[in-house]
Amino acid sequence: MSGAFLALWNDYPSAMTQEYEAWHSFEHVPERLTTPGMVSARRYAAFGDGMNRYFTLYQLEDLQTVEHPAYLDLVRNPTEWSRRMRRHFSNVLRIPAARCAGGGRGVGSCALVLAYSAGTGDARDAIPALERGLGAMVEDARILGFQIGLATPNQAYEVFTQDRAPDEDTLDVVIVVEGLHRWSLERMRDEVAALIHRCLRPRQPLREDLLDLIVAFRSNEFPADRRQIPNSSRLFGAEPARGTALDFAAKGAEERPPPRDEAARPAG
Repeated sequence: MSGAFLALWNDYPSAMTQEYEAWHSFEHVPERLTTPGMVSARRYAAFGDGMNRYFTLYQLEDLQTVEHPAYLDLVRNPTEWSRRMRRHFSNVLRIPAARCAGGGRGVGSCALVLAYSAGTGDARDAIPALERGLGAMVEDARILGFQIGLATPNQAYEVFTQDRAPDEDTLDVVIVVEGLHRWSLERMRDEVAALIHRCLRPRQPLREDLLDLIVAFRSNEFPADRRQIPNSSRLFGAEPARGTALDFAAKGAEERPPPRDEAARPAG
């Protein structure tokens, strides 16, 4: 298992869903996974009427991965498509975290993704109790798995500003809880929250989202050099070219069912 992860939340206009999905799947994530130390990536989403909420989880060998020259080159020298897509990001929260605990196996169809600001001592002291509590939920087959990370707040990032007041006596705590079904995680939501508040005593919630898994990639699916990622020039433009990934994404968006919160929840 990796020793760190990069958790990244962002909102994006729902009117651009088809282009975002194509860009993120065919250019952005494949480029990131050419970085040495990037192990895998998953994209989660909650689709809304005006804005979509996205969460991308990158598993890293260690935190030095996001300081690697290959990664910094991607940040500082984006493609034309990436540069254009960046303009529409909002509500960005980026947390590179050291992975402190985890349990379970497999990848769930959805995730409860939680981030909090907590006192440094409280954050470190809470890890064993959180691991025991969440581990018991895995053993009882109530959740599929989990991982917990700790991070220094407000880490510098050259692309987006995160306007949070600095506090030297805090750590960010990220908890990803995976489930087989959305309804099963909805049932566990209050119990997970109670465990976290009892063990962690957070000072401030940063994110509390229940999201569906859209796609997952592993780094060995891609070449080791960003220049070998297929050129994106055919994928973007005002109108998607027929038969391109963006065209297929557009067709998929037309057929997408309503957001899960509006769908009927299974009985039982």
